[in-house]
Amino acid sequence: MLAAGILACTLDHGALAQAAPSGPPPAAAAAVPGIPYVTTFAVDGGDADVEKIASETSSLKSLEKEVPPGPPGLVGRGKADIERIAAALTATGRYAALVEVTIAGVSVASESAADAAQRARRPAQVVVRVHPGPVFTLGNVRIQSLDAGSSQVASIDPAKVGLVPGQPAPSSVVFAAESRIVDKLRNEGYPFAAVKGRDVVADHSRNQLDVTIRVEAGVRAPFGDVTVTGTREVDPKVVLGRVPFKPGDRYSPKKVAELRDEVNKLDVFGSIRIREATAPDAYGRVPITIEVEEKKFRYVGASALYDSIDGASLGAYWGHRNLFGGAEKLRIDAGVSRLISNSPQDYEYSLKAHFEKPGVWTGFDDLLVDVEALRERPDAYDRDGIRAAAAIRRRLTSELSIQGGVEAEGSTIRDTFGEKDFLLVGLPVSATFDNTDSKLDPSRGVRATLSAAPYYNFQGESKSLNIFKGQVSSYLSFDEAHRFILAGKIGFGSMVGPKTLADVPANRRFFAGGGGSIRGFAYQSASPFCTPINPRPKRALACKDDTPIGGRSLIETSLEARVKITDTIGIVPFVDAGAAFDKSIPDFKEDIRVGAGIGLRYYTAIGPIRADIATPVMGRSKNDPRVAFYISIGQAF
Repeated sequence: MLAAGILACTLDHGALAQAAPSGPPPAAAAAVPGIPYVTTFAVDGGDADVEKIASETSSLKSLEKEVPPGPPGLVGRGKADIERIAAALTATGRYAALVEVTIAGVSVASESAADAAQRARRPAQVVVRVHPGPVFTLGNVRIQSLDAGSSQVASIDPAKVGLVPGQPAPSSVVFAAESRIVDKLRNEGYPFAAVKGRDVVADHSRNQLDVTIRVEAGVRAPFGDVTVTGTREVDPKVVLGRVPFKPGDRYSPKKVAELRDEVNKLDVFGSIRIREATAPDAYGRVPITIEVEEKKFRYVGASALYDSIDGASLGAYWGHRNLFGGAEKLRIDAGVSRLISNSPQDYEYSLKAHFEKPGVWTGFDDLLVDVEALRERPDAYDRDGIRAAAAIRRRLTSELSIQGGVEAEGSTIRDTFGEKDFLLVGLPVSATFDNTDSKLDPSRGVRATLSAAPYYNFQGESKSLNIFKGQVSSYLSFDEAHRFILAGKIGFGSMVGPKTLADVPANRRFFAGGGGSIRGFAYQSASPFCTPINPRPKRALACKDDTPIGGRSLIETSLEARVKITDTIGIVPFVDAGAAFDKSIPDFKEDIRVGAGIGLRYYTAIGPIRADIATPVMGRSKNDPRVAFYISIGQAF
């Protein structure tokens, strides 16, 4: 048929040449005209899903605006569509599907299809007719072992890997079952397990698909030696210290995935590839090679945040990821906040340095050192202070870590109780659990942090200060594409020791309200307020009825429904609630503040950009706005 099409064009060109024996032919006559066309679909039974599959698969439809240069091109598109659409329907379990394409009423399989396309009115009418046939179900299913005497493959229940007789039999079910079979064997310690072939027979008399999958389990082999390649400036011993298994341990693909995560946490490699040997070594083990490529170690950056209550914040930072060659991290941050919405004397400044050295004792013991100097000017107090802390963080599992250390803080604080100096020395400890699938935009899992920090105050009437805090957040996805996620958070805090609130440094008190707490309320406004008392202490801040002073306990909760409208745009209705309380135990007789609103999310490669609008629903005071706006990077929690 293709040859006939070419011949027709050649004859036409020859006829034109004979009609004009002298001089070059006109350009219009030499050009081969395109064949504009319109594609329609006809599906037996009117199944809308089948029509959608055909339309989305059809190259005739997708290329409709790109006119083919001649009849053979249009016929070729039609022939290609027959195979494409039939294959797409086979993938849905319709193994008896038939597809027919006609041009001006002539099948593209006919030798006269090109002539029909040439003679057809413009645009040519192309019809794709689909006879979908029945959806086949699974019939006889068998998983065959190719290993002599192997019982592991024989023990696999086909139903447990998704091959259930009587259920629909799209090709994706068979492929998914093969992956599950291999995963199951690898999880049982068979690293070389593989599917070696399959026999698939479509029985049209029964409308069933009989499937036999041939599997080779291979030998059960433990982990072997681990080597590192690609390091230039990073000491490979640091990488080897992160290996979560030892030679001789039972092989586990979960441990291989954990190894990748642990090496990635070092933050010194731009690419990481874990290569498993394809055959056992001389000792019957599985050697592992970690192939890495180092990233640039020095970096700089900036940040910006704005909300309509607290104002704007600007920050800049410089960092080094491999300070001494052992993946040591050093980062220095400088920031200024409460801009625009406040006067210059109420601006806040901070300068911080963070140092981290991995593998100080074992490969999973990290040294953390923090030093900072701050000037804080929230409504509740003025503070100028410095802080230093050193801690050891130990990873117990890939999801659980504990941390303990020493902390010292000196501050001069001026609030409604007067001006006081504090010198705290404490031994804070904490535990963190995190099995979420993303740091910036989790779709499933749980995060939990619990901490206890006993302090001794060398300057103050009350010497003992013990602070307990915790926060748990959970994420639940309702679909595989993570387009609808329900996220919830609850946080709490309590302090024991000081008899009165005046004995607690203002920066250590619990405050609620604001963009990172209860949206819709002013910063710190969901907290106990001061009551004017005369005479005031010398050098005390002016005490107004609407000035928050903080509390000795805290409760905060949030609930969000994160709904993706497109791959990059989402909306998030949310409700926040909570308050800070004067007593060490929350007193729920006091007002609980509730804020609600809706947010817009723009999803990027580095995380979502968040824009929220919120309003107080319950407990609004005269100091709280009717509407508050928040813009930042990352989800609220």
